Amino acid sequence: MPGSPADGLARLADGYLVTQLLHVAIALGVPEALTGGPRGADDLAGELGAVPGPLRRVLRGLAAEEVLDELPDGRFALTATGELLLAGTPGSLRGAVTARAELYYRAAAGLLDAVRTGDTPFDVVHGRPFFDHLAAAPERLAAFRASMAGRSAREAGAVVAAYDLTGFASVVDVGGGSGTLLRAVLERVPSADVVLFDQPDVVAGSDLPTVGGDFFTGVPGGADAYLLSRVLHDWDDGDALRVLRSCRAAMRPDSVLLVVEAVLPRRAVEDPAVVRMDLHMLVLLHGRERTAAEYAALLEEAGLRLTADVPTAAGVHVLEARPQG
Repeated sequence: MPGSPADGLARLADGYLVTQLLHVAIALGVPEALTGGPRGADDLAGELGAVPGPLRRVLRGLAAEEVLDELPDGRFALTATGELLLAGTPGSLRGAVTARAELYYRAAAGLLDAVRTGDTPFDVVHGRPFFDHLAAAPERLAAFRASMAGRSAREAGAVVAAYDLTGFASVVDVGGGSGTLLRAVLERVPSADVVLFDQPDVVAGSDLPTVGGDFFTGVPGGADAYLLSRVLHDWDDGDALRVLRSCRAAMRPDSVLLVVEAVLPRRAVEDPAVVRMDLHMLVLLHGRERTAAEYAALLEEAGLRLTADVPTAAGVHVLEARPQG
């Protein structure tokens, strides 16, 4: 029987506890310890370096959220949801949970001040921008990259399944990071001449053809297609426009720009995941998610026109743009 509105609101208010319960489970190694079958808190505590009483209470909290199954004999087992905390599990959210608990959690406490002042919460709480904070500590950077890896793989597969890339002989992935999307392109179009373009330290050591540089100042020219995946949402309109103009300057009259981004719905309930991602942008960065109309306006200002909006199974859209004229 559904709970009352008060029950629902109380559960929402306790979201801070759930984030940390999941973090504790990962940090202690609970999911791995339960892969062999159900175990009790007393049994687990010695192996995981935990105190039995508090551990049992955490495990019961996870069971209340259906991450674990609490058996009649008091032992705990992984549910299908709990298995997504394991590294290597298809669809794993381990990296995403760790990033939220270790990187995003404190910054969210600055949201009220940000709404009042317009400042970015992460900058205020940590005293420096998000990517500067990551660069200063390799372990934080590793956690963030791990949080992106699974999502990137899912989205890359969905993009190449939804949009026909077979007609492109040359493709440049602008701000392509580790090259996940470009590898998916090569699986679909093995003959394509590809270039992974990102900051020199990002592309160093890649097994893909690479060019290092700054997408604010210029990108490799003359390709059939340019990919711009999950880049624009990191930036405000002014900086996003600079990136688009760099791409436009590199494009031939018959080149195509493929912008891969989530697209905000007309009403929040139509796609809550995108709205939550927009809130991540509000808390962490100076960027934002945008509507299709807002992307069309940015493209037009950069000398491009939106020619197609192709949704994918992963929740992102492929926004096809071509030079004006």
